[in-house]
Amino acid sequence: MIDAISSSLAANPRVNEISEQGTRDGATMQMDDFLQLLTAQIANQDPLEPMKDTEFISQMANIASLEQMQQFSKGFENFADSHKDMVTQAYLGRKVNIEDEGKSITGIVDAVNKADDGEVTVQVNGKDYNPENISRVSLSGVSN
Repeated sequence: MIDAISSSLAANPRVNEISEQGTRDGATMQMDDFLQLLTAQIANQDPLEPMKDTEFISQMANIASLEQMQQFSKGFENFADSHKDMVTQAYLGRKVNIEDEGKSITGIVDAVNKADDGEVTVQVNGKDYNPENISRVSLSGVSN
């Protein structure tokens, strides 16, 4: 049975395309990949004990659900990144305490910078810091 699947896949012109897809970033299974596997499975099933149509429907529903979850996860990740950028921008003009390499720096956030690689930093006293190191935020005119 495995030899039959291997020979039918070797004769298929999409085999190179599928093998190239396996090396793509994330190496996730797409709906086309699933349908290709399903077609091979149908073509090489035991004629005395064929798969039931409910099994095919269940498999397709599972892969569709997985694909939707992956898309949702990617969308939520993009949302979380943009939300983090918005929160960092809210630090502008605020007095912050930053813990950096064992030192405590206090100052007003003069600027928020976003590098080409997407990294966001806050500028305090002319120096850039990672916003994750901010331990306290207060209004600039309030003394504590």
